[in-house]
Amino acid sequence: MNSASRSEQYLTLFRAALAQSARHGEALLSHVFLVTRRSLAQEFNRATGQHEHAQLGLCIKLLDEKAAALCARFPVLLRQAFEDKQAVSSQFGELTLGELSHRQLENMDESQVQERVEFARALQLVQSIAQQSLSELNGCIGTLLGLAHVQPERNPLRPQTYLTVLQEVLLQAAVPIQVRITWTQHLASGLGDALKSSYSALAQKIKSYGVLPLPAGEPEKPLVAARGQAAVHWKNGADETSQQPSVLTLNRLRELLADQTDSQQEVAPDEAVTQFAGALDWNVADTADASPTPDFAQATTDFASTVPAAFEALQNMNQADEEVVPLSQRQDTLMDKAGQAESTRQMLRKSCQSSAQVLSFEVMVQMIDNLVKDTRLLKPIRDVIANLEPALLRLVLVDPRFFNNKQHPARRMLQEITQRGLVFGSADTPECARFIRSLHRYVNPLSRIQIDSAEPFDLALFNLNNMWSEQVIQSQQTVQQAMRVLNRVEERNLLAEKISANLDLIPEMRQVPASVAEFLCGPWAQVIATAELNNKTGGTEDPGGYKNLVNLLLWSAQPELTRKDLGQLTKLVSKLLAKLREGLGLIDYPAVKTSLFFDALMKLHQQAFRPAPDASTVAPRIDKTNLPGNHRHWLAPEEAKVSGFMEMPDDFPVNRPVPPPTQGASAPSLPSLEKLVVGSWVEIAIQGNWQRSQLSWISPQRTMYLFTGVQGQTQSMTRPSLEHLVHTQALRLVSEHSMVDSALDEVVHTAMRNSLERGQT
Repeated sequence: MNSASRSEQYLTLFRAALAQSARHGEALLSHVFLVTRRSLAQEFNRATGQHEHAQLGLCIKLLDEKAAALCARFPVLLRQAFEDKQAVSSQFGELTLGELSHRQLENMDESQVQERVEFARALQLVQSIAQQSLSELNGCIGTLLGLAHVQPERNPLRPQTYLTVLQEVLLQAAVPIQVRITWTQHLASGLGDALKSSYSALAQKIKSYGVLPLPAGEPEKPLVAARGQAAVHWKNGADETSQQPSVLTLNRLRELLADQTDSQQEVAPDEAVTQFAGALDWNVADTADASPTPDFAQATTDFASTVPAAFEALQNMNQADEEVVPLSQRQDTLMDKAGQAESTRQMLRKSCQSSAQVLSFEVMVQMIDNLVKDTRLLKPIRDVIANLEPALLRLVLVDPRFFNNKQHPARRMLQEITQRGLVFGSADTPECARFIRSLHRYVNPLSRIQIDSAEPFDLALFNLNNMWSEQVIQSQQTVQQAMRVLNRVEERNLLAEKISANLDLIPEMRQVPASVAEFLCGPWAQVIATAELNNKTGGTEDPGGYKNLVNLLLWSAQPELTRKDLGQLTKLVSKLLAKLREGLGLIDYPAVKTSLFFDALMKLHQQAFRPAPDASTVAPRIDKTNLPGNHRHWLAPEEAKVSGFMEMPDDFPVNRPVPPPTQGASAPSLPSLEKLVVGSWVEIAIQGNWQRSQLSWISPQRTMYLFTGVQGQTQSMTRPSLEHLVHTQALRLVSEHSMVDSALDEVVHTAMRNSLERGQT
């Protein structure tokens, strides 16, 4: 059996496996519900409290009433999930830790958080029960899909899909949330056993057709690390010896993100904080004669005069440093101070005088750690963020709005630093050096002044934006100009496609050489579309008379017809060529291509003055199926220049070699172009080098994409070109979301792991 036949057979087996699993869904869920009811009944008999007894009774009653309808609905949504190769839309996403973001969490209430934790816990149990048979099935599915190695996430039958679909079924049936939570606690074991049997039977069935499963890869990472490894503890500094360690849980984090923590009054810093504020002046040569640190109230009152003055002095010192100390040595200096980080945290941690302060402090510590570890940012930029940590820690002790106010000055500043920093894939550029200098000048001083409000961060952000403003304005103007051009390009190309489809219906299109048919369906369709778009006033069906030229051109390109009326051909030629030149000038069609087409057309005209050839030598007519169908996007040379259009050559090699990745690039490249959003950072391999760009714009019909590079230069491409880059691994995703948001999401994932491990929410 050749490879093509085998691939088709495997694809058929894959579809059959999905269909069988969907059909089996009703029986599977029915069995799970029977096991669930027995478990509920056993707990009901053991219950002693009146409330618990009533709650379990309600759960059993609703399960009896709704089980049949739920089981009938389950295979329908399951089939939809399998066909889409992903779980249906649900508040639970894929039920993996990575799917819960801080934005989702802050909009949840306590019950929703509890439900999310219970479903994640259920997934953990189901996976542990079914893991062995699932691994075998993953190998089989990998072979059917033609994968080189096992990729568990490519298996639509994975437990996440079943649980996500089950959650959607329960939501559609309006099962009360507390009932859903209780059911979830009792159904995980039964679902794990059911899937274990189903996976095993399906794997054996697939192998019976001679399918050799891929070797087992790395087992899926558990949702929860070993006990004690994932939990992040803190102690209340107010009474460290008497307090038991607490843990960051999902519900506590939700309270912070949703601004539901206990209101905290401003508290003057204790002696440790006051001493520590002076100890942070790392770059100050002599602090022995420094004045005592003012209290918070005084600092707030005198901000207008003290903070700008302090910034100016510190900035001048930084500028002097830059003239004397090379950048590499300054980085080494920062590295020498890295050992002070933990002692810094310990000193500030002791100043926490409320649980809300403790929570804010520890979340900020984790968030900064996540950013500093993120190698998508160059090390000099991460060093600046690490140096900023003490200022941010002191800030959240008095102002926790950082976490629930996306417009908070400190959050906006961190956002600007990280997002602008993503553009640099290498530090060996003048642009990167200027960017690092701006951070040293305006951000580093924050760790050497008293922080009792967000105002210093607001000032630093103001100064940074002023320094960056010229480049930002120029880049925005370039992008806006490119967007206007590409909007018109898309509008013209979509109209040209419709015109081309209508031209294709003309019978004479099958009677002319392919070069003429391609010209009419390609460039000339663009001419007609441009004329119609330029006709703002309307009033004419054929502006410019370019549609009328189609029939004349088709007649003139058929020597067997023109040979019968040479006089008409002679009169027509000069007018025809002039009109063609006029139309092609409307779209700025290249002169070389115009000449090539005219040469081919003139040869057809000259044939009319020669004797008719024998029937055996007549050129075969083109079949309708051979006519051009989807024409490539046309951009005039000036449009291509303005937008930085990147056109894929026809002979672009599918498996061409690409350079090694730069730091921070993720793999695989792009999971789906439909998920690619404006603001995403990518790397594109251009002439053997990786260049970072940000997706700045997607056309309304998603046919054109516009990227912006480090110097504000634009690069546009069509969707097929973008798909080609992804397919050949010449384009990779660096960052799909804001890095600050991603760092907070990682804190959410840690809180989820802690909640699962501790049995808390």
